[in-house]
Amino acid sequence: MKIQRRSRFCRTVFFLFFLISFGYRCPDWSFAAQDQSGPVVPIAREEVYERALKNNPAIDLQASEYASQSEEVGIRKATYFPQISLTVEQLYLNTPLLGFVFPNEEGLAPEAVLPSLTQEIYDFGRRRNSVKAARLSRQSARWSLSEARLAVVWKAAIAFDQLSMFQHLLTSAIENEKSARLHLDQTLLRLGKGLAIWPDVTQAKVYWQKSRLQLVQIQNEIHKSQAELAYGMGERRFTLYEAMGDVTSVNLPLDAEKLTEFALIHRPLLQALEKKDEQREVLVNRAFDEHLPKISLFANVLLLYGVPPNITGAPPNSGLFLPAYQTGIGLSVPIFSGMRIVHQTEQARDESRKEKAETRLARIRVVRNVRKALFDLKTQEKKVKLDRVELENATANRAMVEKSFRKGLVDSVTRIRAQSEYVAAQEALIADRYRQVMIQDALKWQIGVMPASRKKISPQTDSVIR
Repeated sequence: MKIQRRSRFCRTVFFLFFLISFGYRCPDWSFAAQDQSGPVVPIAREEVYERALKNNPAIDLQASEYASQSEEVGIRKATYFPQISLTVEQLYLNTPLLGFVFPNEEGLAPEAVLPSLTQEIYDFGRRRNSVKAARLSRQSARWSLSEARLAVVWKAAIAFDQLSMFQHLLTSAIENEKSARLHLDQTLLRLGKGLAIWPDVTQAKVYWQKSRLQLVQIQNEIHKSQAELAYGMGERRFTLYEAMGDVTSVNLPLDAEKLTEFALIHRPLLQALEKKDEQREVLVNRAFDEHLPKISLFANVLLLYGVPPNITGAPPNSGLFLPAYQTGIGLSVPIFSGMRIVHQTEQARDESRKEKAETRLARIRVVRNVRKALFDLKTQEKKVKLDRVELENATANRAMVEKSFRKGLVDSVTRIRAQSEYVAAQEALIADRYRQVMIQDALKWQIGVMPASRKKISPQTDSVIR
């Protein structure tokens, strides 16, 4: 009897020593909620679209460029109107003026007023090409603004999907940590009763620590996703957002030819580059126009104040002298400019060829990105199906291992392995489902579909989405 009591006492002392040596503490259920820098603000996907379009500076940047190009059109059209100028000069004269000699050659200080008017009549295409180039540049800027809106919306949408994914992974990780901690508690109790061995406790401890580390990593990913979402929406201050609502996938047609054809027609980036190509061709003509003459109408007047009446013949005390005015039509013909115009024209042609090459490269890049995203989407759909099967198998295997463990037919290591496989399958399914949605977002970005203006999408676009 004394030997049994001594044995129980030794086991109890050993059990307490084991707990102290392994540093086992009471669970901290607020572990996953630590490191919060403020209140969490719930946000829906539609609100992300609205805030991104309203606040992101990238849109303001392109909007300012579009406004600048609109003003450039006005600047180029200003030459259609007459140019009127007025010059006022203070003169100091002691020399003959228009054949008159000042008395005793005394110096005078008259004021001169010279109004002038110039009206271009015909410049053989200079003005027309300048205005046309400015208009094409404005159209290109407008398409660039549409591209900026498209990019901003989809970047914010992908950040929202990523945040939602890690939120669901965090829920799974918390459940996994609870399960691992419960398993560790049960193993310690079994050790105290002599039903477990040291390796069982060691494995349970390692599995619990891994689940805690995974919780920390996912929490860190959530913070980074929140920062990415705030950046995508153009927020000036960092905010802890919580993605609300389920992310649903949209069935896109898995036809590469249809999607690439649609992208080449509707992608704003390509529309902007095509307008740039047209502008460069017009600028080549504009550079060549410097070879051509131009015809203009001019009118100049000279008014002098402060000249003595005995010289001007004007009424006494008037101080006014109207020596001359002239008007007429001028023809300006460039003869030789040191080959400057030739070099400028060739430079404009080089710029045009460069712009067209960039457009072709962009079209090839868009086709490549659409096909890559489409193939990724097909692969991801298959992977999600396999993940579902894997999760079903892992769930059934965990249930069988749990029953066998309770009957003492398998050891603790097998139980932990079954639980680990179940958690990995569950997390893989969650992550792959959200990755599928993010790939769909990227694909719709590449083909030029704007989610925030769904009601304004053309029937052709809507049919492609459906």
